[in-house]
Amino acid sequence: MPTSRPAVPDKWQPAFEAYRERMESALAFAGAWLLLVTVALYHVSHTYFHHHEVDLGHLELWLRLPVIIAAALALINHHTGFPRWPARYFLRLMGLTLSVLALSLLFLFARYEPLMVSEVSDAMTVAFFGATVLGLRSFREWLLIALLPITLFALAAIIADLPALVLVAVFIGPALIMFVTCTLMMFVRNIAIHGFLSREQLNEMATTDTLTGLLNRRAFMELIRQEQARAQRAGEPFSVILADLDKFKRVNDTWGHEAGDDVLKETSARLRKTLRQQDALCRWGGEEFLMLLPGTDSHGAMIVAEKCREGLQISPMDMHGTAHTQTASFGVATCTPDEAIDHLIGRADAALYQAKENGRNRCELASPGA
Repeated sequence: MPTSRPAVPDKWQPAFEAYRERMESALAFAGAWLLLVTVALYHVSHTYFHHHEVDLGHLELWLRLPVIIAAALALINHHTGFPRWPARYFLRLMGLTLSVLALSLLFLFARYEPLMVSEVSDAMTVAFFGATVLGLRSFREWLLIALLPITLFALAAIIADLPALVLVAVFIGPALIMFVTCTLMMFVRNIAIHGFLSREQLNEMATTDTLTGLLNRRAFMELIRQEQARAQRAGEPFSVILADLDKFKRVNDTWGHEAGDDVLKETSARLRKTLRQQDALCRWGGEEFLMLLPGTDSHGAMIVAEKCREGLQISPMDMHGTAHTQTASFGVATCTPDEAIDHLIGRADAALYQAKENGRNRCELASPGA
């Protein structure tokens, strides 16, 4: 059972925030409905089925109104997207108003109807359990939702000279529930994070090359199909570049396969640095790399290919103290209307073969009808 909060790597932070927002949005929706139903039932029960020495009905209704408004806002946001707040804001608002409601009712009964104070304990237990659950994000959420209102209540009780022993007795049950629920929510948060990390790790293993960290062929093919569909809808071009390291076998034969792996990783880093953020880079197999350039015509793709070629050639790589200049050949192809993906990559491969035939360390553009 996880006891410490696992760290989420920076590369997964955007996905984690989206995952947490979905969780909190679902909790806000369910919590809003539960609050509306619970508050309505409690109001009817407490108002019409209990004898009161002092008529506090209208005041109690006003105290419940913030909870109703907070829950209604969460439901409106769920169905309309307005107001445009993150789900955690609705959770904070509902939890805070729920805590304030429970403490306000306790204050009123302790001051005006002492005989009813013991009956408030059960309601407070439920209220603080709900408020603590709504503080799903972190312990600091609970400090805002529960501890801050309790502190203000304690100050108000001292000023009003309310019976301290009675209030302490009333708080025993809710305090125990808060402690148990805080501990439970800590485990729930950690389990949720561990589950997210496990899924991301499995997804990364299924979609990336273990040596270079680049997309693998399977993931790249799915990405290029999506780009083809998008390009057809938008009427925009896109291009691919197939690169192959020149005379790579000599690296393995001269310095060993470990050095060859270092060359592949360094090549990956240099190519990735040259490409734009929206471009995709894949280890196609062996020493071959395939690049996807969205919204790029043949002229722009040739410019990118040339920059990649220069980025490899311009600076030697260190091979156990020996400077090694690793070059590569590039084949460029721009997708034509209704062209099959396999045919597009085949044209890039033919252009790459032509670059090898023409002396290596160069870029060649595939003809549209190839």
